[in-house]
Amino acid sequence: MDGLTGHEPLTRSLRSPFLGRKVLALAVLIMLLGAYLALDAYVWSERDVVKTDPPPASELQPGRVLSDEPVYISGVGTGNFRTRCDESHINHDDPLVYPGQVGAAHEHVFFGFPETDAFTTVEDLINATAPTTCEGGSLNQAAYWVPSLHAADGTRVPYVEPLFYYKSGFHIPADLIQPPPEGLVMIAGHDRPEPQDVISAKYRCEHWEAPSPQFDEGDPMDHVPFLPDCQPGELLEFRVVFPQCWDGVNLTSDNQRSHMSYPILAEAPHIGTGQCPDSHPVPIPEISYNFAYWVTEETGPSDTWYLSSDMNASHPRGSSLHGDWMNGWDVDIMALIVQNCINPGHDCGVGLLGDGTRLQGLQ
Repeated sequence: MDGLTGHEPLTRSLRSPFLGRKVLALAVLIMLLGAYLALDAYVWSERDVVKTDPPPASELQPGRVLSDEPVYISGVGTGNFRTRCDESHINHDDPLVYPGQVGAAHEHVFFGFPETDAFTTVEDLINATAPTTCEGGSLNQAAYWVPSLHAADGTRVPYVEPLFYYKSGFHIPADLIQPPPEGLVMIAGHDRPEPQDVISAKYRCEHWEAPSPQFDEGDPMDHVPFLPDCQPGELLEFRVVFPQCWDGVNLTSDNQRSHMSYPILAEAPHIGTGQCPDSHPVPIPEISYNFAYWVTEETGPSDTWYLSSDMNASHPRGSSLHGDWMNGWDVDIMALIVQNCINPGHDCGVGLLGDGTRLQGLQ
């Protein structure tokens, strides 16, 4: 016996023929289980990878390159494409809300088309040929902008690399999605006096555990429409989600909103059981802006931050979150995104076009 513990040492106990056979059998079982799981994972990954047949490199337009990065079949039936864009500039213009009025808006942070100002039109985007601050060189001339985010002392809070999503979403069947029309513009969220709607503009602290049921763990349903109390060391996430049902006629409207509508929602966890309303029958990709910010001792808790658009002191900070979008995509590239990524329910990762090519990365 071991004089310290009163138990037989393990090395001695293994000398028992019966116990030794049990340990050996258990070891063999563990090895077989490990081999099975490895094989299952291999088969699963092979089955989930989309087989692509890329065109010859000579046929690719500038900004599009060959890629052997895998595209996967979505596990939940949704189609997804993401792209990266760097910040291009900051100003107090808004060509949708205050066209032609220099400095009339609150401060905005712009991405994509690098010359967006009070005089920018969709024709400027469509006719542009210079590279933008997005992946793909000149292929994505879309203009994206949001209000700037500040800590309590007025300094801008730096964001982690933002992502811009184009996906089927959880409400409309993926195979019904159509490319957005050239020249379409719209606004999601608002900076008006009434409280914000969590469908269009939302925040969450990274550590939150979402309640069930939900559509997908990667898109939890626990957001709030104002800046929450995330503590130093945490990530604050915010998303601006645009309506994806178009009236089929108008590329804009007086308020840049009424020509678009959010879908009739599916009920979680049943994906694809919603639809566009009769007034706005054309489903397009669900576009969303996704930002993350580190909360630090220097920034202070996130519920002390504010947006440049927060003008109503009676509402919680951050409740004026909104985003603006002007479509400047190359028509053929957007068609590839919809046909290869969204309609078949494929996850094209970041910048992949679903056919063995991708948008050229940021420099």
